[in-house]
Amino acid sequence: MQSKAEAEVVWRVRRGMDRRFRSGHPWVYSNELMESPKGVEPGAVVQLQDASGGFLARGFGNSNSLISFRALTRDPQVLEPVSTENLVDALVRSHGLRVQAGFGGVSHRLCYGESDGLPGWVIDRYFLRSGQVFVIQAHTAGADGLLVRWEEILKGFLARVKNAPHWDGVAVVLRNDVGVRVREGLQDEEPRVLKAISGLNLKSVEIAVRSVQDADPLWFRVDLEGGQKTGFFLDQFSNIQIAANAFKSFEFAGGSSNRVVKILDLCCYVGQWSAQLAAVFAAQGRKVEVVAVDASARALEFAKVNVEAQGAQFESLCGNVLKDLVSLPDQGFDLVISDPPALIKARKDISVGTRAYLQLATQVFRLVRRGGGVVCCSCSALLEEESFIEAQAKAIQRNSVKVQWIARGSQSPDHPVLAEFPEGRYLKGWMGAVAP
Repeated sequence: MQSKAEAEVVWRVRRGMDRRFRSGHPWVYSNELMESPKGVEPGAVVQLQDASGGFLARGFGNSNSLISFRALTRDPQVLEPVSTENLVDALVRSHGLRVQAGFGGVSHRLCYGESDGLPGWVIDRYFLRSGQVFVIQAHTAGADGLLVRWEEILKGFLARVKNAPHWDGVAVVLRNDVGVRVREGLQDEEPRVLKAISGLNLKSVEIAVRSVQDADPLWFRVDLEGGQKTGFFLDQFSNIQIAANAFKSFEFAGGSSNRVVKILDLCCYVGQWSAQLAAVFAAQGRKVEVVAVDASARALEFAKVNVEAQGAQFESLCGNVLKDLVSLPDQGFDLVISDPPALIKARKDISVGTRAYLQLATQVFRLVRRGGGVVCCSCSALLEEESFIEAQAKAIQRNSVKVQWIARGSQSPDHPVLAEFPEGRYLKGWMGAVAP
């Protein structure tokens, strides 16, 4: 953190290059600055000015990154935007939005980087049967520099919110095992427990997840220390809720509403999709059979526990969805869910990744029954939605079926979106009805 005694570093934007930033976008690229940004410690707070010397913002500067400036505040009166007080204020504001959006008392993303005014910071808050776990990721050099104060920041936050647990009942995990850090000149790191809860095994723990039926929370067994992302895919709640509403009245294949509903959950991880949907159908008195596919045998073990907890029958296939679905029967499932990891991680991967989405979708529409339903998702931010749905259209044509798209969704409200920052919008979800 910059001290008051230090002279403030000032960077200026080239004339005519500040239009996007003035419209609300939080980034400035290195080629938009008047001079090459050198001589500043990566992640230090700098002042941004326009070409005439007018104040624009204060934010994180990083000469090692193509994104050289990330805004923290546009208020010239805020001289120390990363003071502990200001950081706690930002978390309290983000907490208020989550409570208003219906995530009070259940696991959620507390901080979503630029969308919450804290560039590069991701904090997920998991609610346990007793206690809470905060999982932190620092995607940028500026966010990384704040980690030395993780304890005072979290303690300050908990002191400001209602129904906070005692500090002894809080665990904190650092998950800096994310590739985006390399772009900021940072290293990937092994997951690290910064603070444990006595007697709690973070590699196998139950978390409270909001029910798509607005009923009591569902409990999912997960690995918060070494599991994918921060241990759970919190961003899919809204898509699952939309799918549940879209398909809960389907009789599927023209059968009775009491017949068994057969669900295929591709890239299932810990079974969030199929467990939530099984709970919906079970509430209607319908039996559910789930076939779950994932490349991780350990994830499938968790999925079995989570899906069977909702009364569904569970089978699994450990394998690669792009290679190993040939053993499954054509048109064997009432509802097929396709929620793969990002198949496009960089611009150079767009062509190959788009073909992979087409390959996967081809299997989806082979495996779903006529009269059934499909859920097709992509979390690749670099895949345009038009290209994504075009891949689905090609797969539909290959299988000679007719699909009417009846709903679409995006990331959950605890991953808020800024209209002026499209880079924060990445998740796509389409729900379709397959003609009988």
